[in-house]
Amino acid sequence: MTHDISKALRPTAIALLLAAVSLTAACGGGGGGGEASASEAGATQSSGSTTTTSAVPSGVALACTFETTYSDCGFFEQAKVPGRATMVSVAGVNAVRLHTEPGDDNVAGSGSNERNDLTTSQATTDGYEGREHWWAHSILFPNDYVDPPESTSSTWNWGALGGFHNTTNGAGQGNLSLMAMPATAISPDRATGLSLQIAYGNQSSPTTQTFPIGPVVRNVWYNYVYHVKWSSGSDGFFDAWVNGVQMMAYRGPTLYTGQGVYLKLANYHTPFGQPSSVVHARVIRSNTPLDVSAGL
Repeated sequence: MTHDISKALRPTAIALLLAAVSLTAACGGGGGGGEASASEAGATQSSGSTTTTSAVPSGVALACTFETTYSDCGFFEQAKVPGRATMVSVAGVNAVRLHTEPGDDNVAGSGSNERNDLTTSQATTDGYEGREHWWAHSILFPNDYVDPPESTSSTWNWGALGGFHNTTNGAGQGNLSLMAMPATAISPDRATGLSLQIAYGNQSSPTTQTFPIGPVVRNVWYNYVYHVKWSSGSDGFFDAWVNGVQMMAYRGPTLYTGQGVYLKLANYHTPFGQPSSVVHARVIRSNTPLDVSAGL
């Protein structure tokens, strides 16, 4: 089932979700926003600020709103050139800009594909068998974001925005991937636009399911909320909402047997000869339900 997400894109109240985040000790709180440009001209560099220490509200286990540096939130950069990831402010919202240049290949096993990612640990993610979480995360595609070019009969172009990666390296797919595919396709069997992909079973040859979201719209926030149970068995589940609209309701394994997951934020894609940027904001993990309609 494909949804036109542009109909659901709108500025919404941050409400209790970000009110809780503003109290966290690790990375501070975020601001409001709506439609905004985060191109190099539209995003301003952020030099960081002092974080106020306060008690973390019940249920909010991790909150990163990028007021200081991404490393304060437990992320580290995977990049061809250190510093590709920069702190920015988009219409008052603190965020991190992940940027690739042509030739940003051979990064953390990317081969010829180009990558500027932020990754964290399994412990920070709490990505263990049997854990149940709520997550919130926001993405914006600025003016200098480049869609992967249309695939041909002999090539398959793609982009990935992050997700939850399995803990054992090797062939296969991350257990939950946010995909950004070409805007157009040569045939109906080639995916386009944004989607969520779950992978499970045999890591070297996983079973996958894809849940379409819709075409990329620039300069608006995509506010993702997830409810997940990490399990290699049939009791796992993954529900996802984008700007308050449910896009995924999956039941079944969410892990490979004997593995866990760790969170990644990404700008990872096949090489296409142009610089490209993706902006990520607010990363929240809670043990209690989050407001699926709240956003930046």
